[in-house]
Amino acid sequence: MASIKLKNVTKSFGNNVVLDGMDLDIKDGSFTVLVGPSGCGKTTLLRMIAGIGPQTSGEVYIGDSNVSDVAPGERGVAMVFQNYAIYPTMSIRENIEFGLKNNKVPRETREKLVSTVSKTVGLTEYLDRRPGTLSGGQRQRVALARAMVKNPQVFLMDEPLSNLDAMLRVQMRVELIELHNNLKTTFVYVTHDQVEAMSMADTIILMNKGKIMQKGSPYEIYHDPDNLFTARFMGSPSMNIVECPEGHKMGFRPEHAHLSTSKTEEFLSVKGRIVTKELLGSETIFGLRDAKQDLYRIKEESDYTANTNDDVYFNVPLNHLYFFDSKGSRVRNNDADYKKCVEMVGEMIEEGK
Repeated sequence: MASIKLKNVTKSFGNNVVLDGMDLDIKDGSFTVLVGPSGCGKTTLLRMIAGIGPQTSGEVYIGDSNVSDVAPGERGVAMVFQNYAIYPTMSIRENIEFGLKNNKVPRETREKLVSTVSKTVGLTEYLDRRPGTLSGGQRQRVALARAMVKNPQVFLMDEPLSNLDAMLRVQMRVELIELHNNLKTTFVYVTHDQVEAMSMADTIILMNKGKIMQKGSPYEIYHDPDNLFTARFMGSPSMNIVECPEGHKMGFRPEHAHLSTSKTEEFLSVKGRIVTKELLGSETIFGLRDAKQDLYRIKEESDYTANTNDDVYFNVPLNHLYFFDSKGSRVRNNDADYKKCVEMVGEMIEEGK
């Protein structure tokens, strides 16, 4: 196991600065997920830790060692790729032990390692088969096994589940969580899928345009966003945002509002018309438009009875409203501007917003 530390790291491609002066600490033994939109720099960051896309400037530490100028194969990391990167003409056994053979590990040691690792990931009965005879999930296990036999300090995973179907992704998420719990090794995992991030990570690093927007637990990222970008990006459906005077914004999560057929005493109670109704098993997501035709999405239990074109009110208590200033930074209830934001919204309500 090992911690990872980046000190004032920059990565440029010609005149294009992808990461600029980044500082980052990843705890030893954590399951850290880098998440963000395409092109935000998360894969560049992962490759920089691996050493296959070295930083332009700054320092990278793995454990107590400065590995800024250390070759990828000597960093004590193992990388699992999106496309598995396994050899189709080799057996599963040969794929798993490929790196060990190259490093001239004795045959007896290789056999023990392959046997132990293949048992851990459920591949024992497939060792003499070719990759083409396996399912996508099984091939991903081969890629994991090949990484595991190196006994790395850090596992680096670049969207390893993106090529799998939805049901298999759920299964593999569980298997990866269990694997991390068993190995107790540092995992750094890249994805653009917020469901993967929320369900797998103990620490999420949300990135945008080469910058870290917020770092925290899944609970903190979702329930206590530092800024408007985090609030909008994390959550499905995303947070409802209301434009306020002076460039301020107010938001609320779809599950924090409730519908009614008449106005309530909640701080925010707005009339709207249902324009969409999405039945998702245990819950229903309603799309509503208010008098200004702004769209809001509200979650209700599946037994809530309402239909498209019905006129209803959505109601949100004050303690479930989020406020953001004109720069997109969060205004919390102990900030000087909080009272001003509440008063702004109160005036909007009085004006019939």
